[in-house]
Amino acid sequence: MIKSKTSEVSLRCGNYVYSDTKEGQEISLEMGHVSPDTVRRFMEFCYSGDYLHAESNSDDPLKDKDATEALPLLLIHAKLYIFADIFNIVSLKELSRKKIIALTPFFGQSEDRAHGLAMISLMGYVLHNIPVATETSDKLVKFLARYAGYLIEKLGGYPEFHAVLASSTREGFFKVFCKWVKAGEGEAPWIDAE
Repeated sequence: MIKSKTSEVSLRCGNYVYSDTKEGQEISLEMGHVSPDTVRRFMEFCYSGDYLHAESNSDDPLKDKDATEALPLLLIHAKLYIFADIFNIVSLKELSRKKIIALTPFFGQSEDRAHGLAMISLMGYVLHNIPVATETSDKLVKFLARYAGYLIEKLGGYPEFHAVLASSTREGFFKVFCKWVKAGEGEAPWIDAE
């Protein structure tokens, strides 16, 4: 059952579990870089088409039963986004990106230092884990770059923001990210995100 569900959402995962390789024979795939929580949420997505269900019917994502702070909640979605990118799971990648964007009106104003640092940490995590794409920008990278441009005056006051940008050793990726940063754009990037 698990084999068929994972191969339904990802051809790449299906190739692993249905092949003559060690993974296919043992029906397991060693993913040391992926947390058990990410795998659990991926399996929840395989069976329900969603993950991280809130207990209430509230439209406020901060009411989620597993979310108490900005950074852990943002990283849950970012880790699934990276996982989906690695295994080419387009629907999961799109869902996790939309969930990140939905949170930015709550965390993204950077009025609170903890929220500002959470968004900077999210940028750092994504910048260090998304493969370089020089022709077409990753939609989440583009969104985060637009976010950085929108709040550049606030973010520029954080040494952590400068450290994230300085630590981007992948020159091609840094160029792609910076291409989308436009200081002082009119509307908040979460208003018209792709």
